[in-house]
Amino acid sequence: MSDFLSNFDKKNYQKTLEEKKELKNKIEPEPKNHLETSEVVTDDLKTSNEKNTAVAPTMIRKRRKRKKSSPKLEEEITEYTHSKEADTIISTKIYQNPPTQVEEETTDDDVVIDSTYKNKQLKKRLLYGGIVFIILIIFYLVYFQMTRVVVPNFTNESIVEVKSWSSENKMKTESKSEFSLEVDPNNVISQSVPAGKKLKKGSVISFIVSEGADPTQVLPLPDFKKMSEEEARQWIEKEQADNASIITEYNDKIEKGQYIKTEFTNKEVTADNYKRQDIMNVYYSKGKEVFEKNISVPDFIKKPKSDVEEWAKQNDMKITYKDIDSDKIEIGSVVSQSIKKGEKVSKQTKMEVGISIGKASIVPNFANYSPSEAPNVDSNLQVTVKEVFSNDVSYGNLISQSVSADTKLVGETKEMITVTYSIGKPYIKSYFGQQEGDLPKLIYDDFNSKSACITYEVYYVTSDSEKGEVVDMNVYNQYIPIDTHLIFSISDGSKAPKPGPSPEAPDEDTDISN
Repeated sequence: MSDFLSNFDKKNYQKTLEEKKELKNKIEPEPKNHLETSEVVTDDLKTSNEKNTAVAPTMIRKRRKRKKSSPKLEEEITEYTHSKEADTIISTKIYQNPPTQVEEETTDDDVVIDSTYKNKQLKKRLLYGGIVFIILIIFYLVYFQMTRVVVPNFTNESIVEVKSWSSENKMKTESKSEFSLEVDPNNVISQSVPAGKKLKKGSVISFIVSEGADPTQVLPLPDFKKMSEEEARQWIEKEQADNASIITEYNDKIEKGQYIKTEFTNKEVTADNYKRQDIMNVYYSKGKEVFEKNISVPDFIKKPKSDVEEWAKQNDMKITYKDIDSDKIEIGSVVSQSIKKGEKVSKQTKMEVGISIGKASIVPNFANYSPSEAPNVDSNLQVTVKEVFSNDVSYGNLISQSVSADTKLVGETKEMITVTYSIGKPYIKSYFGQQEGDLPKLIYDDFNSKSACITYEVYYVTSDSEKGEVVDMNVYNQYIPIDTHLIFSISDGSKAPKPGPSPEAPDEDTDISN
């Protein structure tokens, strides 16, 4: 193709024409036959060849005319061939059933050169090149739009929205946290790529995300005493002290909106070291609470205590309960109420309610009864009788009772009453012949178990009595004070004969009578 086009440059164009003429002159006349050839420039071929840039600028067609004696031409076939040597297209008409007589006439036309062909070809190339360039530009713009993303402005937006946007647009994000008073927690403070800029998908954008206010920062507390409730709220909002709360409560002494007190949940926190993370409650007064008397008091007599409690809870009443014995009203039911039924009261009204604790038992004076009579005075009372020694109270008289006389005892389980009677002064018998080892039990059983406080001591003496036997004591067979100290003489057995073997017990099968 390049060899073919080279024939049409300025240097080779004239040479090509001359070679074509020489080639034409060398062609010998062909024998007469049914073909007639001539060379002409045809507009049809020219138009078709303009569509093919490989065809030469001048097109030559040889036409051969045949004269036929036959009156009828059955079929004419035109054949176009390309001459490589002359760069021409040859049109050949082939006749079938040729006539018997043919006269040949050959005419040669002059060669025609199209001077505008070169400009037309240049315009075509420029047009095609421009179209291709525009198409490439369009493809590039489409590709650029498909692979680029416009970065929005995420300032003060939630990091959740950033993650959602990056996922949808196949972008990568990095985040770093910083404390900030201006930006809410988990919102974006700044971004590494400015808003409106286009980035290629897959690019990385860095964000600085707010953690809110620094919880460890020490906040100088204002003087809440000089601030109103609204001013205190504004300070908390400004400093973002989220753990500080304003609590209002009714107060009969402090006017509404005035400061009451400040409390810290941590005892180590003070106004000087308070941090944003510490919990603080600032109390302000709601003034005196005034209630309308629009609550009607029901009749609670003989109703269970639970009814009173439920009514008091629903109407914010202050109820105090008092135990009252009653042999007519069931235990746990209301016996009396300080406010009559049907009376109108307001919230926070105080009312006293008497609750039945059953029939009461009166504790008697047990001095009027003997120790044997005391347990059977009242079957509803649980009485225990105790007898003890006494230096001052004579035998059989009452020393004390655990529950005072005339006391009312009520309820299903009544209190145990202990009644103590005197058995007079202790009387000690002779312990002669007793063994030393038996003395502790004897003294406890005879004296100390009955509230006496008898102490003793022993010493050993030479005696012909068995070793360990009591041979003497400082007092015996007489009344003694309840705090007497006894002295016992114990034989050392130095002069006593050694004891013999114990007599053997007779066998069960042995007949004693024998």
